[in-house]
Amino acid sequence: MAISTFKRRVNSVSVMGTLYLLVSLIVLSYGILLFTGNPEFRTWFSLASAITILTLCYILVRQFRNALKAKEEEVVKEQASKQEQLHQMLDHKNKELNGIAQELVKERGNRESSEKAKQIFLVNISHEIRTPMNGIMGFAQLLEESLIDEDHHESLQMIIKSADQLMAILNDILDFSRLEAGDINFQNLPFALKDTVHSIYRMMEHGAKCKGLDFSYEIEDTLPEVLSGDAVRLGQILLNLTSNAIKFTEKGEVKISLKLVAEQEDRVSIAFKVQDTGIGIPMNKQQKVFDFFEQVTNDTSRRYAGTGLGLSIVKRLVELQGGEVALDSVLGRGSDFQFRMDFGKVTDELKTQVMNTRRRLQQTVIQNGKGIKVLIVEDNPINQLLVIKLLENQGYEITVAGNGRIALEEYEKQAFDIILMDLQMPELDGYETTRIIRKMEGDKGDIPIVAMTAHTIKGELEKCVSIGMNDYISKPFNASELYQKVEMIIEKARSIVAVTNKP
Repeated sequence: MAISTFKRRVNSVSVMGTLYLLVSLIVLSYGILLFTGNPEFRTWFSLASAITILTLCYILVRQFRNALKAKEEEVVKEQASKQEQLHQMLDHKNKELNGIAQELVKERGNRESSEKAKQIFLVNISHEIRTPMNGIMGFAQLLEESLIDEDHHESLQMIIKSADQLMAILNDILDFSRLEAGDINFQNLPFALKDTVHSIYRMMEHGAKCKGLDFSYEIEDTLPEVLSGDAVRLGQILLNLTSNAIKFTEKGEVKISLKLVAEQEDRVSIAFKVQDTGIGIPMNKQQKVFDFFEQVTNDTSRRYAGTGLGLSIVKRLVELQGGEVALDSVLGRGSDFQFRMDFGKVTDELKTQVMNTRRRLQQTVIQNGKGIKVLIVEDNPINQLLVIKLLENQGYEITVAGNGRIALEEYEKQAFDIILMDLQMPELDGYETTRIIRKMEGDKGDIPIVAMTAHTIKGELEKCVSIGMNDYISKPFNASELYQKVEMIIEKARSIVAVTNKP
């Protein structure tokens, strides 16, 4: 555009006319001087021609300068126009990007709101299911101990088994939700390795026996008795793998084995294996079974039921703790699920404490509640009756309050040794009731309080401890767990009092 404009100005009439006139004058002057013989005329003519030519050259230079100046102005103007267009385009793009950014922020807010609503929904559903399940499983286990008729006993065991399956599905859904949201925390506490494995064995022993399977576990002698890590998550991993193995094995055996892989000054690496002689997994499905909601075939899903979440949860839990999962399976011959994880070593002093606690908890509980007064704060009448029966069987003296306000009234009237506190209640919940008790003067404010709740959300234990509760028991709970919690807390409280009153 600028070059064509310059050419057009240079070829304009004024510039070209001056140029033609200059050339013509030079040619004419040269001709006249060539054919004129008068020296004086030639001198004057030459002088006049030179002046005229110089004048024309000056005019021509001025015209060229004006043309160049006009060209520069045109270029500057054109550049300014382009810059203006570029600014406008950038402004337009900025507005578009701002609009997109606002949409993304809005979408993120909607997604976070949706995720929060989902979490609240799952927590509420979990609470509403766990509360009646506590009654179902608790009374079924209580009734199981008193039944003599074999048929009735077997029917009751099927009720307990079905309730266990329902709880397993609920726990899978909650764990999936937490893993999806990245809402998983791992503890690093001392635990007895054999106890963790043995508890899984005892939980699954009945199911294996019902199917006629040879079920066993083996722990290498070189493994330390006490380790540091997350025993709850380890138990969950082994439980998922073992229940899967028993579910998909019709005959033969299921075996849990533990082996020391590597040992360092402060850590050990352990290889866990759960092997079975079940239906096996085809090669093209062996990686997919670790995906969420994935099962081997639709026929498998219909035949064996389940959520398709167990193995994917196992894989995520192991990997989040720095471990690895492997699968070796032959279709029709069985599967070996293996995972490797690191655990910390503990000091000899800590090991002694854990083993002493372990021996104390293994002692048979017989009427240990005589003379101990318990205040049960629970609004659900079924759960009230269940806790009453469980504790009265051990000789405890029971008082029941339907909410926090009634509990405070009862506590003003008489003294108790321990309070079992539900968290979600009408009028006055367990949190606020605990805060009020902790502000009381003297021994009244120091009474042991154990939270009993169907809530399973992250940080619930920490929240209970922060407001002054001594421990936490999650519904549904079994009788032995309830007894152990109550005994340990009362024993600890009494030992503190004895030390305080010692002269």
